[in-house]
Amino acid sequence: MNKSGYFVMSFLGLGVLSGNAALPFERQVIDAKIAIGYGLAIGDVDGDKKPDILLADKSQVAWYRNGDWQRFVMTENINPRVGTRFLDNVCIAARDIDGDGKVEVAVGANWNPGETSDKAKSGSVHILKRPDDATKRWGSKKLDHLPTIHRMHFVRSGKGFELLVLPLHGVGNRGGAGEAVKMLHYAASDWKMVAHDIGLHATHNFDVVSADQGSEGVIVGGKEGVIVRDNLRQKKLVSNPLSRGVGEVRSYGGGRQYVGADGKAKGRPGDDRLVATIEPMHGNEVVVYGAPEKGSEQPSRTSLDTTLNQGHALAIADLDGDKKPEVLAGWRGGKGGIRIYIQGADGWKGESLDEGGITCEDLKVADLNGDGKPDVIAAGRGSKNVVIYWNKGGK
Repeated sequence: MNKSGYFVMSFLGLGVLSGNAALPFERQVIDAKIAIGYGLAIGDVDGDKKPDILLADKSQVAWYRNGDWQRFVMTENINPRVGTRFLDNVCIAARDIDGDGKVEVAVGANWNPGETSDKAKSGSVHILKRPDDATKRWGSKKLDHLPTIHRMHFVRSGKGFELLVLPLHGVGNRGGAGEAVKMLHYAASDWKMVAHDIGLHATHNFDVVSADQGSEGVIVGGKEGVIVRDNLRQKKLVSNPLSRGVGEVRSYGGGRQYVGADGKAKGRPGDDRLVATIEPMHGNEVVVYGAPEKGSEQPSRTSLDTTLNQGHALAIADLDGDKKPEVLAGWRGGKGGIRIYIQGADGWKGESLDEGGITCEDLKVADLNGDGKPDVIAAGRGSKNVVIYWNKGGK
């Protein structure tokens, strides 16, 4: 046992990862043969009222059925052939947007980040078409897009649901300079695309946040810091040099965080709202932003860890039921791993969830078994696995 109370153990098969009474987890590998595991999503695919796991892998899009965790391939090789191979899938979004109890699914593909000008050779956006039996192959509808498609979310706007899609670079961008990234908005009514300049470069990831009157906005991390965006209004929350450039970003809290009609950010990071980042892109540092120091307009910055090797996954959730969020960060370099950062009276401390058992490309938090405790789901790039970490906490 290490000094934090966490057991050090081998990470094979199913085992208890933690001896800590507040945060014990049990590890279950549900797939040990994925190719890369670019992106995860959680949602009810088959309508049985239990959340399933969806995966955008290198050439396939698949889902794992809650309970037996059997893998079903939804579609594969949806990109045009380039020479002797197909370009990769890179992201996935899933959400029930029509109220039938089953998720709609979108996929970002044709991953070619070095080509920023020619959309025929870089990037694609697809809406998958559900079959009568969700375990069979799904069709797909290709939408208009820009190059370097990289991340996506279904978001509730004032006019219904939209699919928001974020490229990695602006059109023609070279070395993180040039035209800024445009966020792509697809209205679910017709899937027509409208692109809006968001003024950031190298925007690696974004997250959905609550907004005004029941709608949602997004928080976006990029080379220049963090912005919050709602109904086409946006505000810079964190600017350089306070940030080191942002790769991953997540937001948590009860207070609203959006841009009001007056153009001012409402509910800035504060006591009930945390923003976590990994800096810089594919970086080594885990950071949380909170309430501004007295006399400052910039939020406070707390560095939790500077030792990640290619940090590439991030989440914030109340894992132990104490009404305070924990931060989870995963990295894919070296032997890889995931750490949990816990906020106590004397500040934050990091604890190992899994080090050496997963080279973490993406992770999500969701209650998979309905016991009221959030579980952790992760995909490993070099380790080629999908792992569930079952929350065995007492609360």
